[in-house]
Amino acid sequence: MRAPTAALLLLASGVLTTASGQMNDAAALLNQEVILEQAVEVREGKPFRRWTIVPLYTITGFNDGRSAWQQIYTEVLYQPYPNLIIGTGIDILQRPPSGTDILYSAIASWYPVKYLEVHTKLSFSADPQFSPNQIYSGGLEYQVAPRLLLLFDYTQLNFASVAPLGEGSIEQIKPGFSWWFNDDIFFTFRYAHGWAFNDDNYNYYAGSMNFWNMPGGGRLTVGLAYGTDPDLEFGSGATSLSNAWIGSLFYRQPITPDFALVAGLQYVYRLRENNSGELYQQWAPTIGAVWTF
Repeated sequence: MRAPTAALLLLASGVLTTASGQMNDAAALLNQEVILEQAVEVREGKPFRRWTIVPLYTITGFNDGRSAWQQIYTEVLYQPYPNLIIGTGIDILQRPPSGTDILYSAIASWYPVKYLEVHTKLSFSADPQFSPNQIYSGGLEYQVAPRLLLLFDYTQLNFASVAPLGEGSIEQIKPGFSWWFNDDIFFTFRYAHGWAFNDDNYNYYAGSMNFWNMPGGGRLTVGLAYGTDPDLEFGSGATSLSNAWIGSLFYRQPITPDFALVAGLQYVYRLRENNSGELYQQWAPTIGAVWTF
């Protein structure tokens, strides 16, 4: 195998959205590829490019007459050593009628030893209308066998009293694994258990198939998830959490050795409290690019 390691630097992994909105599928996919390429450098001593820039744009539409959401995410990663990546991100989210929130992030990924990767992401918003004030996340990925990678992440979202849910926090743990069928095809599964405001518990399950040897060097990811999304508009109760089916499709196509385009679509079918019928549906297409130098 070339590189059976897949660190997801962002909060989302697999196919479930979180407090940063719909962008996380695409951003997590791209970061997964960056860290996989980093793993090759760690294991094989290959030359590496120090900088990676990832701009993404997403628009989210609904079926019930709600105004569309928009999101612009830009991430800049720097690799001073083959086993270390540091970076920063800015996430601009517009959700009428609530307003616009801006999240600023610091990111790091480190290989202390050859088969172990640890990562963290810290985000904050100075004056959020609907986002958490702070998001703390971290985790590790450990290759325990030639084709098996174990995953574990922890995330905490802190809300002030101005947020829709009131003051408090949401915490979740996310164990999982990646299984590589060969050098170009692998499956990732995640289970998450969360605690919302010391009151409600929630769970979700997410899986994705990844195909990395498509025509022209393209990379395809197909994902499906079911469970509770701890951000979005719940549609009932101040702290209630509603379930959803979430499907996603993302594709990355290289244009040059250093530049690639990415496009994707996420579909969400959200259920009412106690799964009593449809609350709404939403579609979130994403376009973006990856530039390394």
